Amino acid sequence: MKLPNEILDAWNMFVVGGDIMWMLGLVALLLYTAAFAALAYVSVGNLNTRQADLWPEWIDQPDQASGRLGEALQYVLHGPRLTVRIVSRRFDEVRLKILSAIDHRLLVVNTLVAAAPLCGLLGTVTGILGMFGALAKSGGKAGMTGVANGMQEALITTQTGLTIALPGLFIALIVKARRDHIASTLARLECLILTTRFPKSS
Repeated sequence: MKLPNEILDAWNMFVVGGDIMWMLGLVALLLYTAAFAALAYVSVGNLNTRQADLWPEWIDQPDQASGRLGEALQYVLHGPRLTVRIVSRRFDEVRLKILSAIDHRLLVVNTLVAAAPLCGLLGTVTGILGMFGALAKSGGKAGMTGVANGMQEALITTQTGLTIALPGLFIALIVKARRDHIASTLARLECLILTTRFPKSS
């Protein structure tokens, strides 16, 4: 079975890039695994304002609430003797648990996004060293071949590192925006609970 030309070209580019390409492949695998896991974490559930019209009903009867928002409400509002201090403390715990989990995932993604161009830069250095080594060892056609191979390695690894990093950066920005939306949703929900359950305190 003959492979398509695009796959063969990609494999040839991978081989020309040298050993650094294996490192870049590992970084890409880890980066996109972590990025899509983080994106799934902030996308699944109802920690948003789409069901805001149901919030007053859920605050009165937390057992009817569903999803992650329901779990948060049931934890915050359980118990017979609720006070403003208790509700605020429980909301702080909910925020810490949810937002710190997102922040941890974002830290991993951003670290790998930064690592991809650095690995490409390492390939640039090794490619340039290969060029100088080829010039030092021999001249003529063999030397020019070594220079060309070193230049290819330097450029391919740099290009690959940037190509890996840019989509990961955009995914990280999307996750960050949704993380901020979740934080604002929790703050809005807390404010609604305090104003409806404890009108005299507000």
